[in-house]
Amino acid sequence: MSQRSVFICHDYMLVEVLAEIASRLEQLGIEIIRGPQTAPGKKLIYPKASHAELFGRADVMMFSSRSICSREVMLAAPRLRGIVNPTIGLETVDLKAANELSVIVGHGATPENFLGMAEATVMLMLMLMYNPGATESVLRGQRSRPKPAPEAMWARMLLGRTVGLVGLGRIARGVVERLSGFGVNQLACDPLVRQDAAPPGVKMTDLETLLRSSDIVSVHVNITSESRGMLGERELALMKPTAHLVNTSRGEAIDEAALYRALKERRIAGAALDTFVVEPLPEDSPLRDLDNVILTPHMVGHTRDVIASFPPAAVENITRILQGEPPLYCKNPEVIPAWKERLATLSFP
Repeated sequence: MSQRSVFICHDYMLVEVLAEIASRLEQLGIEIIRGPQTAPGKKLIYPKASHAELFGRADVMMFSSRSICSREVMLAAPRLRGIVNPTIGLETVDLKAANELSVIVGHGATPENFLGMAEATVMLMLMLMYNPGATESVLRGQRSRPKPAPEAMWARMLLGRTVGLVGLGRIARGVVERLSGFGVNQLACDPLVRQDAAPPGVKMTDLETLLRSSDIVSVHVNITSESRGMLGERELALMKPTAHLVNTSRGEAIDEAALYRALKERRIAGAALDTFVVEPLPEDSPLRDLDNVILTPHMVGHTRDVIASFPPAAVENITRILQGEPPLYCKNPEVIPAWKERLATLSFP
């Protein structure tokens, strides 16, 4: 049996994580093939001329949200047993192609990942409602203390408000659990979730109703052809002028130009954004000039706990695939029977 090989991409945001994964695999006697460097602001597309060198002998391939795993890349790997991403996001992996080719896909869907993001999402909701920055500015003498009159206070309680979740995956369900003690009404919109499969207390509805009814709209979608730009000028116009928008999923889900106009013209009250169409957020982005938006650089849920969870989860996913077992965190379990058949046709030279 020849040495087993794993391709690991480069990611300028995950250098230490990927290096730790590579080190742990090398200690198991696995050959590591490293990919070319990525650069901020664009996703890496692997030139076809490099496919044979990078993927030709790979048994498992690891990509991230900053490098593209296309059908062509998969076809360039005749020994391919599976694909693994170190983090939870898989928008750069052609999942349709993986399913059609019977390739199993694992990712870093550790509890620390999705529950940390759920905690951070609720934190952003509370920050939008309570505006602690304004309160701190009173202490620092930068703002006058408001009169004890309802119209003068900027803080609002979550109690009794309606929170609408666009998408009802792991992170959104974690948000539901964490909001259960806040006394809020919870709506959700997800074409893949029926009412009888929704968490207790969550009412499933359509997107328009959710946008019209919610005091906070929180986005939790993967990027597909259907979800890309799903919140545009028309959709944002349906929101209440007192409503807030939270996006901790992917920037491509929202038309940023339309959102900027809605915020600048105060057609919605505010937003908290952790993800953007172009990352890092360009220095000249007009979003930076607004006073009713919280901006974080796609790391609001990046705790010590989640970063520590990525290497062992990735190594476990990869070694399981190499042993002919599904990854610990499997994105497409529906292809396991076809994947097992695929494995039967593969052999290490």
